[in-house]
Amino acid sequence: MALTQSLLVLLLFTIVNAAVGPAAVAHRTLNGSLSEAQESLPNDSLKIKRPIMEVAAQENSDSSMGVMQETAHRVLPPPLWNIFFEELPELMFESNYEPEAQAEWEQKLNWLDKLAAYYLPNTTNVSPECRRDVNAITAGITSRDWARRIVDSWGKFSDGVLAGNTMQMGLLDECLMTKVDSQDPDAHFRGQYCAFSFRKKFKSRRTQEEGYKEVEEKQGVEVAIPELHVANMKGVLQAALPYNLMATCIPSTCTKEEYMIGLVDQLNKTGLELSMLECQTKELPTLRYNAADIIMIITLIVMGILVMVGTVADVCIQISEDQEAAQGPLRYFLVFSFYTNLSKIFRINVNENKEVISCLHGMRVLSMCWVVISHSYLYSVTISANKGLLGQMVAEHPYFYQIILNGYPSVDTFFFMSGLLVSYNLTKEFQRTSRFNILLYYVHRFIRLAPPILLLCGFFAVFPPLFVQGSVSPEIIRKGKMVDNCIRYWWRDSFFLTNIFLGHEDRLSCLSVCWYTAVDFQLYIVTPFMFLPLLYHCKSGTVVLGTWLLASVIIPMSIIGICQLPPSLVMDTTAEKSWNAVTYVYTTPWCRATPYLVGLALGYFLRVVDKEKVQLKCWQAVLGWIAAVSTMSAVVFGLKDYNTLTMKPHEYVPAISILYGGLHRLAWGVAVAWMVFACHMGYGGPINSLLGHPIWQPLSRLTYSIFLIAVNAQTIYYTYYSRLPLYFTPFYKLMETAGILLVATFAGVLLSLLAESPVLGLEKLLLRKPATTRSI
Repeated sequence: MALTQSLLVLLLFTIVNAAVGPAAVAHRTLNGSLSEAQESLPNDSLKIKRPIMEVAAQENSDSSMGVMQETAHRVLPPPLWNIFFEELPELMFESNYEPEAQAEWEQKLNWLDKLAAYYLPNTTNVSPECRRDVNAITAGITSRDWARRIVDSWGKFSDGVLAGNTMQMGLLDECLMTKVDSQDPDAHFRGQYCAFSFRKKFKSRRTQEEGYKEVEEKQGVEVAIPELHVANMKGVLQAALPYNLMATCIPSTCTKEEYMIGLVDQLNKTGLELSMLECQTKELPTLRYNAADIIMIITLIVMGILVMVGTVADVCIQISEDQEAAQGPLRYFLVFSFYTNLSKIFRINVNENKEVISCLHGMRVLSMCWVVISHSYLYSVTISANKGLLGQMVAEHPYFYQIILNGYPSVDTFFFMSGLLVSYNLTKEFQRTSRFNILLYYVHRFIRLAPPILLLCGFFAVFPPLFVQGSVSPEIIRKGKMVDNCIRYWWRDSFFLTNIFLGHEDRLSCLSVCWYTAVDFQLYIVTPFMFLPLLYHCKSGTVVLGTWLLASVIIPMSIIGICQLPPSLVMDTTAEKSWNAVTYVYTTPWCRATPYLVGLALGYFLRVVDKEKVQLKCWQAVLGWIAAVSTMSAVVFGLKDYNTLTMKPHEYVPAISILYGGLHRLAWGVAVAWMVFACHMGYGGPINSLLGHPIWQPLSRLTYSIFLIAVNAQTIYYTYYSRLPLYFTPFYKLMETAGILLVATFAGVLLSLLAESPVLGLEKLLLRKPATTRSI
């Protein structure tokens, strides 16, 4: 059976390569001109024969098509079926191409007419210039190099369609660099690159008798999924079909609307509809100089002046050693000095300090790397050439991919560290002054977190169109995309309201990761009610904190049980349940508070306990580490069966969903708390040596900036800057992640120098309160 399926797939690829549509014909043009292809035909008469499979199909009363055609029909998605098997069925016939019938072959081929419907504007209702240049392309295919380059840059269905390679992006640069100047009497234009996506019409569907079922796409679009007789192909197409892209190159004298009219008409004939069309030329967009542009430019100019003045003044003071000048009015400019702020970022302190929880530096950096690499895997799926094979890859290496697919505990680590440092610093301040300044408490948090977000929102609202050019880069300014979101919704991120709007129909934001900062800030707001009782009265405060902790476990359990949600964000679930899990559980402070509360408890304990009195025996420390590692492994790998990528929703098991959904964050928080406790108390051994190494300190100070930048950088790289499909392998993902981290780190340094360090310096000068240790 397996051999039969293999032969069917092999024969299918043979048919696809022989078929004529936008794919097969355009591929032939890559190997030479049309005239060269004609010269290579054998000198025999053309004999059109009915294909064997068609004869066999007619002999079989139970089937209306041959075995190979039926197999292709069931394997290829509808758009490919139409292109490969319905556009030019006569070219699937057997022939020996006899020379006396070469003219007949040319007439039957008529290949450019077939290609033009997809790749060139219909010349019926276009401008004279557009009609002239389109006709010049069709006439110059066999004689003009520039015309062949135009065709060569078109996106064609290539190898690996059944493995998920549905992103046929062509070659952007080859198209944009093509220029036909006035020396050519028949044409005068530059190449214009156009990319489009299509989908099956909502009301146009194949019946189940034809072998099709309706499957809902994540974005709510219905697409037809074939019922396959080839092993594993159904899962392949379910992953690949919703994400397709075709590209062409048309004359710049033709408008996007002129091209769209003919394309829409052609797609309608095959039961499809256009879902996206973007066109661009070599010239990048210029600044629009609207309110957002002007405000951002003025802000950057002012910042640049302040930095320049502060840096020059700082260097002069350092050279002259004039400390009196440093205490005068210049001190308000010195906080902007790149010279001093850069040295603070990259300063490495090798001296041991009993009050510093040194292992947090390594935990912070490694958790950030976990977040970024998980996003690299998940964000790049749609443009991967082998995305249809991901299910098989996960099946072969389930535990490795589970670290990626269930990387959400990395965020819980940040919540834990945030609560830990808040209570650790509050307890120290309370022990020193016996007072709690609630105004400074809130002001410090806001000016600590908000300025970098404001600056980034302004940057992404203005500048991406000026340097981003990829297959679909014009989309970046469309409604609901990055630039538009940053212009309209910057305030949601900057004022920590992002997660509140996720349940609304309009759930957009500029920096999508700011759901975390919103939840963190909201937890910070209610921290005094949860933590202050512990400072004033230990026993009653313990009861209060324990009550909050219990509520943070019961609430997600109740929501998951009532709504019948999966235990966490998993792959094998419906789009509706996945979104409900995000809206009602994943991004709500009352469901994410558990590790934060565990951090609050540990921070208080580390401050009030006498380190010298905590003495653990060797077996106790070993047992603690075994329990912590086992617990963390259970949390990460416990949902392996829910992330198989088989495209079948996992059966809802109430006990598993409720218990895991309510307890796994508590388990993770306690396990991480043990790690911090053991490392700080001297029971960390080599783990503390690794996590507490001074080399982590510079990157640790930049994690907040990297956190804000990385996801938008990945979105630009994988979505708007992509020009060719990527191949999905762990090694490639590692290299891409390293590049993203490098870019985000450099940008994070700049962001910290412009918005983070100066604001904290001004706060210290104006409020006379030293900045506390960062929370993430």
